Amino acid sequence: MKINQLLVDLLRERNLKISTAESVTGGKIISSLIEISGASNITEQSYVVYSNQAKRAVLGVDTKVIEGFGVVSEEVALEMARGLKKVANCDIAIATTGEAGPNPSDSEIQIGTVCFSLIIKEEEYTYKKIFAGDRLGIIDNATVFILSELFYKLK
Repeated sequence: MKINQLLVDLLRERNLKISTAESVTGGKIISSLIEISGASNITEQSYVVYSNQAKRAVLGVDTKVIEGFGVVSEEVALEMARGLKKVANCDIAIATTGEAGPNPSDSEIQIGTVCFSLIIKEEEYTYKKIFAGDRLGIIDNATVFILSELFYKLK
């Protein structure tokens, strides 16, 4: 059984709602859950916030955090997840920001770098991972990673 099926089943069983604020993953995380029957019981709303302006406008990410740490940082991912928890009716918030390439938008960020934040109720987690592969491989691997982490934390 795939991780998305296992996770949807577990979230339904525990009556938990999930939302995502995705930049680098572009909606892949939530769409992988929505492709599973019964996902309407666990999802309310999610956002693709690709630009810095969207991160600020939709999620309230502070410009000083973006400028101070860089948009690809655990600090920005955490601000995104915290903002998501405020605007979405969810128990679980996932946020992603990163650089999938092929041409880096910031030469200081290695292609494949993805920062995540996961909030489960009031517990906050952040991660920074570097994934190998092409653009779609990086996005797919980031999606599987965070869904697996969530499943692990809930089990």
